[in-house]
Amino acid sequence: MTDIMALHVRYAVKKLIDNEFEDEIVDGVFRGAGNDIEKMFEESPSTTKKREQLRKSIQKLKESKEVVEKIIDKINEITLIK
Repeated sequence: MTDIMALHVRYAVKKLIDNEFEDEIVDGVFRGAGNDIEKMFEESPSTTKKREQLRKSIQKLKESKEVVEKIIDKINEITLIK
């Protein structure tokens, strides 16, 4: 008997939420959602700083790669001459 009552209460609450509060919940979630969504896509200052540091690191790595390639080419030239 207790299980039946518990199931009935559970069903009644689910029905109440589905039918009565669904519109309120949807309005509450999506009211002004345009601003919230835009805020989600904005980077925080710390993320912007990290992105800039990564960009600089990548640039230095590219430059280092070019320097290492030139050094290896010179070493190869020297070893071919001998």
